[in-house]
Amino acid sequence: MKTATVGEIQKNFSGVLRNIKAGEEITVTRRGNPVAKITALGPRSTIEWPDFSNEAVELKGKSLSDIVVEERQERF
Repeated sequence: MKTATVGEIQKNFSGVLRNIKAGEEITVTRRGNPVAKITALGPRSTIEWPDFSNEAVELKGKSLSDIVVEERQERF
């Protein structure tokens, strides 16, 4: 595992990303103390995305578009 300072990463970010993509892990240090570890993400197929459609809350009452249409009709 390689270490790099915040300043080194800022100066050569594209090179750091290239090394990470090649599989290298980098420990980021600030004033000699480790503050973060940068690693590559795995292949997209291993990322578990939440199922937003199952977590959605069903709203009750009139839809917003219906309310807007009613308000507009009342003005005219």
